[in-house]
Amino acid sequence: MKTPPRPPSAGPASSGSGAGAGDRRWADVFSRLLENPDNPLGWSVFLFRVWGIAVRVHLLTLLFVGFMLAWSIPPTNAGIVFMALAMGALLLVVLLHELGHCAACRWVGGSADRIVLLPMGGLPLTRPPESWGANLATALGGPAVNVALAIATSLALWGLGLGRHIVFNPLAPLQVIADPAFASASTAGALARVGVWWAHYANLAVLGLNLLVPAFPLDGGRVLQAALWSRWGYTRATELVVIVGIASAMLLAVLGLVAEQSLLVALAALVGWACWTERKRLRAGDELTDPAALSLGSAPALVEPDTWALRRAEKARDARERERADLDAVLEKISQSGMESLSKSERTILERATKAKRSEER
Repeated sequence: MKTPPRPPSAGPASSGSGAGAGDRRWADVFSRLLENPDNPLGWSVFLFRVWGIAVRVHLLTLLFVGFMLAWSIPPTNAGIVFMALAMGALLLVVLLHELGHCAACRWVGGSADRIVLLPMGGLPLTRPPESWGANLATALGGPAVNVALAIATSLALWGLGLGRHIVFNPLAPLQVIADPAFASASTAGALARVGVWWAHYANLAVLGLNLLVPAFPLDGGRVLQAALWSRWGYTRATELVVIVGIASAMLLAVLGLVAEQSLLVALAALVGWACWTERKRLRAGDELTDPAALSLGSAPALVEPDTWALRRAEKARDARERERADLDAVLEKISQSGMESLSKSERTILERATKAKRSEER
């Protein structure tokens, strides 16, 4: 077959050169690397896949880790080695926590195929069945992993001779690290002790914040929502958790300011924003925020659409298609055999369609 001639401006077919081609090439690379190039709040980098679950890290997380490492360099601060252990322990604990949510969701018959590590926690994309029990089990899956980890790290600290540091002041972790016992062994031994304790601290922090703060997007808010859902229904339960969550955000902000803990203030801002987003979604019927599957540290609208709203829309569309097919069958039967041939159920289908048509005309 003869190849049709190209316009003169197209240039050589095999070169792929020019500003346009170069821009497209970089756009493709950018899209594959960050996945969501049109929305900077959704930029994330793929890390690996485990049990069919894609694990990604948000760009803000990388910036947060870099900032914390830089902050730790001056001699008056923690030290870059200790901070690297702290950041590594935090990311590992958060990953295991989110895998717990995914495993629980699959256990109750749902699906889970993605985790995004965010600066203050993680986002598992879970789709549990639409029932309060399934959502309760999914919400408790992450904390259940933290409980198991707490037992393991407590036993490890006891075995390392650091049993007195199993219980600590959560607002002053560096006071624990200053204990000479952490440096009483070789360098490798000291690093192992510090690493185990940071994992212990990060794990209890994630567990405590998620369960003790009954607010979105934390697990405590999801657990409270599921419990109220069983009695009051999904919408009313969500409204009540929003009210409790806003009050919790205020208390967190006050505690953070009094204790001079900027991370608590940031968490309070996140909780308040997430609760406001849930309230707005309920009031406006917004289909872009996720009401089901967040744990410590993620914003509902940053990464994924509302899987609940999408499923409701799909069910409504399927119902309309079934009604249309039933009506077509009834009309076909009328054209062939007349109105007298219709059964009671077929007459009901025709009457319902007639009423719907009249309502639309009004």
